[in-house]
Amino acid sequence: MNAEVLIAGAGPAGLTAAIVLAQRGRQVMIVDAQAKGANTFRAAVVHSRTLEVLEPYGVADRLAAHGIHTPVFTIRDRDKVLVPVPFDGLPTAYPYTLMISQADTEACLLARLEELGGKVIRPARVSGIEQDADGVTAALDDGQRIRAAYLIGADGLNSTVRQSAGIGFTGGTYAESFVLADVRLPSPAGRAGSRAGRAAHRAGRRRLRSPRAAQPGPRAGRPHPRRPQPPGLAAVRPEQKASRVNARLIRRDAS
Repeated sequence: MNAEVLIAGAGPAGLTAAIVLAQRGRQVMIVDAQAKGANTFRAAVVHSRTLEVLEPYGVADRLAAHGIHTPVFTIRDRDKVLVPVPFDGLPTAYPYTLMISQADTEACLLARLEELGGKVIRPARVSGIEQDADGVTAALDDGQRIRAAYLIGADGLNSTVRQSAGIGFTGGTYAESFVLADVRLPSPAGRAGSRAGRAAHRAGRRRLRSPRAAQPGPRAGRPHPRRPQPPGLAAVRPEQKASRVNARLIRRDAS
């Protein structure tokens, strides 16, 4: 197979690169190791500047229509407000953070790419790369070989493309340990009327943040019966406010 541009990885970065190139008339092929439909929520926020960048490519409006507009983001420790972060004063057409799962973001990006005539080949992982003066030959794990003038590596943390090119992955690490989970919670009576509550109810999933372990007593909630609660994470009550939707579960290392 041949392509003008081969992109390894169909996450938000890879799909966006494919959309930009396809809209400019370039021949693009994109491969991804993940099987179709195997995605999860993962990242949950799209910021105003990202929407501004995506606007010329026909993606911003569909993302904004699909997600939850959050003009004020509040970080809480149980019922105590720690940091309110307002976004409604930003000089932009998108004065909010957009709460939307990465799975939904990728679905919107993929829909736009398909409108432009593109598609994702999956599951297909780039396992080896040979570069010469005229381009690059990528070997897939199923034995296929793709010849391209350019190769874009958007294949994640353990990128084969980046490692083959000798590009390091530098940076620091957080002192905390992060646990990200997709969980199901019942919608409490009287709370489903809010926009965030209705959206969370439709999705059937919420992301929850807790900086410390649960304290014993009646305030502690119960984990999903089919998904054991990870040790060290606070149980979350169903009646918690929608401002906690799509936040991360956090626990500090014992050290």
